[in-house]
Amino acid sequence: MPADSIQEYGKIIQELKSRRFYPVYLLHGEESYFIDEIVNYIENNVLTEAEKAFNQTVFYAKDVEVSSVIESARRYPMMANHQVIVVKEAQGFKKLDEFESYFENPVPTTILVICVKGKKVDGRSKLFKASKKFVSFESKRLYEDSELPQWIKQYLGDRKLQISEANCMLIADHVGSDLSKVANELDKLIINKGELTEVNEAMIEKYIGISKEFNVFEMLTALANRNNKRIFYINHHMSSAKDFSIIPLLSQFNSFFMKGVVLKQTQVKDQKGMMAIGIGFRQIRDFEKLLSNYSLAELENAMALVAEYDLKSKGVNQMNVGDSELMKELLFKILYRPTLAN
Repeated sequence: MPADSIQEYGKIIQELKSRRFYPVYLLHGEESYFIDEIVNYIENNVLTEAEKAFNQTVFYAKDVEVSSVIESARRYPMMANHQVIVVKEAQGFKKLDEFESYFENPVPTTILVICVKGKKVDGRSKLFKASKKFVSFESKRLYEDSELPQWIKQYLGDRKLQISEANCMLIADHVGSDLSKVANELDKLIINKGELTEVNEAMIEKYIGISKEFNVFEMLTALANRNNKRIFYINHHMSSAKDFSIIPLLSQFNSFFMKGVVLKQTQVKDQKGMMAIGIGFRQIRDFEKLLSNYSLAELENAMALVAEYDLKSKGVNQMNVGDSELMKELLFKILYRPTLAN
């Protein structure tokens, strides 16, 4: 998420805390976390518990027509300064633009919150243009390689817990870009920090389950370098975990080898070109090694093997073989099949 969007989210929350309310909040975009946080704050803090009984309503798009929401929004609050109406899953409306007439003339004592998840509202639409007079917030996904570690650091810092850049990256690489999941993992650190004021690697391994030495990203580095001894050493430790699953590893492998294929086919070797296809700065060295140590045919073969073992992990064409054994087989076939020429 661009820095200006993060700042806009912070500004919205701060205005809510200062009890500066707008008649319309149009919340939309691919990242649901920020939308949920804004909605949760409004639902829990704008009205008192006594006021909520008559003045707070939550609609779901699948259960209501736009006209019914507008009718409710045009009512006045009972024994309160405001009424709150939240419309969830509004992407389910066939004609979201029907709200435009209300946006043009909203009731000032109503706080109407419309949540469109999974996509952004068309910036060319009359609805979007009408919403700009109020709060129109697009919640974008964070870039994993740059903005996600920054957000992790900020999230923990706001809760009086410091963390190094390296450990931010370790968490970001392991957990992924789903902010709801990331926040849940970070909350484990916060709850269990005790007297500590800074996150350390022991905490990350104990409460999130990430070992700095034994994780998929260390595995990918070893694969790029064709360091066979280290590959199987890492795999032994990873696959010994009680909750080991091959599925998230296969996803990372597929992305890794697919990007390698694209680089080989386009003959892109410079850092700018690599970053243009989604390769993070700290991954560039790994991809340089991958291009040096694997032919195009070997990379394409690795992708085919990953697809094959994805099916096997789901029970297709294999009988009672566990994930740890499947992983060992996959690595062996990637590394020890006869070298394929370019």
